[in-house]
Amino acid sequence: MFDSSFGERVRALLRVRPVADAAANTGRQSWGDRRYDVVTMALAGIDAVIARQGLDDEVGYDEVVAGLEELAAATHPECSVEEHASVARYVLDALLNRRDREAPYRYYVSVFSRDETGTVAHRELSVEFRLLTEHEEPARGVNVLRATPDAINALVGGLEFDVEDEQAAVELMLARQLERGAFGQAEKAAERSRLLSVRYADELRALMADTSRDIRAVLGQWSSDVPQQLERSRVHLEDRLAAEARLLDHVRGALDGAESEPSVTSAAVRIAGLLEECRRRHTELHGKLVNARMTFIDEQTRQMFRPLGGLRNPDLTDDVFLPLLRLPVDAAVDPAETFAVAIAGTQVPRIVRLADLVDDLMAPRRSGDIDEPLDPDEEPGDPEPPAVPVAVLIAAAAVVDSVQLPARLSVLLTAAESAVLPAEVDRKSVLRVIALAALWSYAPESVEDFAAAVDAAAQVLGSTVAIDADGTPLRLDGWSGDDLIVAEDEESLAAWAEAALSVSKGER
Repeated sequence: MFDSSFGERVRALLRVRPVADAAANTGRQSWGDRRYDVVTMALAGIDAVIARQGLDDEVGYDEVVAGLEELAAATHPECSVEEHASVARYVLDALLNRRDREAPYRYYVSVFSRDETGTVAHRELSVEFRLLTEHEEPARGVNVLRATPDAINALVGGLEFDVEDEQAAVELMLARQLERGAFGQAEKAAERSRLLSVRYADELRALMADTSRDIRAVLGQWSSDVPQQLERSRVHLEDRLAAEARLLDHVRGALDGAESEPSVTSAAVRIAGLLEECRRRHTELHGKLVNARMTFIDEQTRQMFRPLGGLRNPDLTDDVFLPLLRLPVDAAVDPAETFAVAIAGTQVPRIVRLADLVDDLMAPRRSGDIDEPLDPDEEPGDPEPPAVPVAVLIAAAAVVDSVQLPARLSVLLTAAESAVLPAEVDRKSVLRVIALAALWSYAPESVEDFAAAVDAAAQVLGSTVAIDADGTPLRLDGWSGDDLIVAEDEESLAAWAEAALSVSKGER
């Protein structure tokens, strides 16, 4: 019942599920009561992207929306242009998974198998894939859409076969169909060949993009698999170009026949156009393939031998701002503007959309989880104890009160060493609290509970305390740093400074 391809067929079937879900959810839209064929429009959108994928004029979001608007207008011409645009955006957003910020679609599937004893085994798999993706095109300065291999596989139908083998088989089938005059079936085979050409080009493009981005990530592939792959691809492309030339000659022969029916003639014209596009894609790909080894060598030279960036952070004052301020105005304008642009972030990536930002800003605030009320018989727990015991804060405040301020920090610490403290109070804790309160009042730091730090320092030293330093070292055993000046307020600190200055002048 379950052959070896069962799991692959399950994953292949999932590729159409996002489109089916989008069609099922149309009832939630304002236009849901009208019969728009979302499935057909979705496949048309993927086809529009694939038609120009890998070329210099790849399509963007707005172009695909405009094409889908025409389909919606043809379905219901009596409806408004705004509704047609809404339908088109809905279909394309579903292919991009805009609802989940363009994240991959993820589904969980069950895979069954039967062992040698006939017992059925079950395992669950997580399947992730995308259908369309949006990329920034630096050369044109626009965003473009690209179809993933999953979307191409879903459109051409079938499992993941080797592209080279499948394309050769399709061309053989196309040749036989043309020989017996089955132009309707031949047109489908030609369309399939074009899709496979797009997928084949994407594989090489991904390899070269990874090489240009970071050659270390693909160095193992270049040393083992890539040379054989490039040679195999070169032979494959040469065979395809020769086969396409023969098929084009056969199609042109059908077009030159005077007794050809109009339906045969129109089908032959479409087949010729598809084959011409395949040949053009393969010709461009062959040129990139020939230069692939030189690209690898150039990227190796550029990435391996470039100088390493400095690891030392510059001093903003001495290394940046002061040299900039010493420059003439004309010379300082360019670096100042460059710094202003970088720090202000005015160069927004094109992949960001203003409409998405507005939607996020206008979204209602998410309410947090509401705590359930306590059971009447349940009592709340005890509050967390303070970081510094209250008894220590009271003892430290008593030591400070016993000293006539203004005074040096060393005087306060000496008074704490000789003070009579309650039995439950640790003397080292009192010394540490006095020193920390003085340091924090002198240079406050951002802490998690800022209000608690303010209250603790005010309880020990007073709410109007003023502290300064004059470079005098703290000469006490076990302590280091400046011997800070602790005053009751700013006026007392200023008077201390004037008195110290007068004493210094008198000694001179």
